[in-house]
Amino acid sequence: MRMADDSQRPVDSTRRSLVLAAGGGVLAAGLGSLPVNAARAAQEAWDHQTDVLVVGSGAAGFSAALFAREAGAEVLMLEKGPVPGGTTVRSGGVHYIPNNRFLRAAGVADPREDFLRLAVRMSYPDRYRPQAEHFGAGAREFALLEAFYDHAAPTVDRLTQLGIVDYLPFVDYDDRPFPDNYAELPENRAPRGRGMVCKPREHRDGRFYYRNGGGVGVDLIELLQTAAQARDIGILTRHPATELVRDADGKVLGVVCERRGRRIRVGARRGVVFASGGFIHDAALRARHLLGPVYGGCGAPTNQGDFLRLAGAAGAMLGNLQHGWWMEVLLEEALAGSDTPTGVWVIPGDSSLAVNLAGERFANEKNQPGGRPRAHFVWDEVSGDFPQRVTLMVWDSRTVQLRGGVMGVQRADAPLPAHVIAGDDWPALAAAIAQRLEKLRPQIGEVRLAAGFTERLMATVERYNGFARRGVDEDFQRGAAAADIAWNYFGNLPVLPSDYPNPTMHPLSAQGPYFAALLVAGAIDSKGGPVVDASARVLDTRGVPIGGLYAAGNCIASPAGAAYWGGGGTIGPAVVFGQIAGNAAAAAPPRPL
Repeated sequence: MRMADDSQRPVDSTRRSLVLAAGGGVLAAGLGSLPVNAARAAQEAWDHQTDVLVVGSGAAGFSAALFAREAGAEVLMLEKGPVPGGTTVRSGGVHYIPNNRFLRAAGVADPREDFLRLAVRMSYPDRYRPQAEHFGAGAREFALLEAFYDHAAPTVDRLTQLGIVDYLPFVDYDDRPFPDNYAELPENRAPRGRGMVCKPREHRDGRFYYRNGGGVGVDLIELLQTAAQARDIGILTRHPATELVRDADGKVLGVVCERRGRRIRVGARRGVVFASGGFIHDAALRARHLLGPVYGGCGAPTNQGDFLRLAGAAGAMLGNLQHGWWMEVLLEEALAGSDTPTGVWVIPGDSSLAVNLAGERFANEKNQPGGRPRAHFVWDEVSGDFPQRVTLMVWDSRTVQLRGGVMGVQRADAPLPAHVIAGDDWPALAAAIAQRLEKLRPQIGEVRLAAGFTERLMATVERYNGFARRGVDEDFQRGAAAADIAWNYFGNLPVLPSDYPNPTMHPLSAQGPYFAALLVAGAIDSKGGPVVDASARVLDTRGVPIGGLYAAGNCIASPAGAAYWGGGGTIGPAVVFGQIAGNAAAAAPPRPL
């Protein structure tokens, strides 16, 4: 495989140690040595050299690599895992892109100032001031939002022009553009249509589809990897970055990575871009930084905070560490391992609800996934605990028939999964839940049903059933927002047959059996880390760029702040800031190594 255009730059002889792995187009490499200090590090031999080194191979990493390559740079990628893809390969492949081509074609205005106002309102609600400079956001935070808007549509348009990725509008169950999670905010001038989905190779339409156990993110990564291979971008898998190599002035010259216990030095003449994911699978970092108890998530299992540690040790400014791309997970799956196979985006079905351990509803069960899980972080100053650390998803046989196999609900034709608790009636279900909590006490501590749980649960169901018959949820407005209905059918689920006026609510059956599962907070990934500027340069604690170091994706302090803007709210900024990082690194003057 030719790794660079020979007419543009000399071939690095150390690249001869790269060999193609069988069948994958992925590369393996030799060994290296550990620098003792910065001065010595700059003098030691490199095992590999390139112009731009990209660490991580999800959407952000591939975007950085492809745009750096288009700018004429030689590019090499390092991937900690056994195969490329990161968290993106597990995703729906959706990009959140303001003012995109489909909005423009439909004549829907999404002006810059209006989007920036909305973005501040969503991302920094505590600071939002409509009449203030930057709408109340800090100058650095606002600059990131400006960069996102300015680069978003051009980035994905360029990916299409280059023949790398084609897109479709992301649509909901009735073929309308999928709504924003905050579509009803008065600041939202384009409440539907910012989502764009990678066109699947097995194309049908712009809905979210699962394929071979994954979403359209599988297709997205296949397309990006194919483009990288066609452009002679090497990918070294099973090469975790363990150290930054810096010169005497603190500029980043490359990284040390590991392969089968050997240390490998990889130099970057123009810059290093990190896109290595967050820290959702590091229990200590979760406990230290996140808003409350978070048990796991669906991010790539390699997302263990590597860049947070490396950049922090290099003096990087850190930010947004308390926030994550929230969702709920099944407690018992999370106890078996933080890499949870089931994400509960919304409570599935219409004859279903969520209650706390007092037997009371506490949130809109169809509220967008970035919002509802935060209810697990409510603190009770009297008990000195998180009373909703563990909650319950409750459903009946109708939901089994219509939503079996979806987000924790068992299939009607399969044995009961271990996480599902069953009872012939409400008292029997309550007793079974109490027994399950007692069984799990060594792992979750003193978590018990409150006194009077059964009676309150039955009263809660009766009240909910009344709301379902009338079509109005007087407690939590379930089904009132466009996103409630769209997320209710997320995953191309069929429309539920019902004679009731609210499509998200149906009375639970008067007869059992009834079912429950224990829920806790989780996340797609964390969204805090080193702070970057509008050029994706990593900043030190003084706000000065660290030379040679760029970053994008979930490993940085997210431009989205606290918010999950809508479908594709993770991948959109990842691809955009990956492009910014790749181009910035490629444009940097080469440094002697």
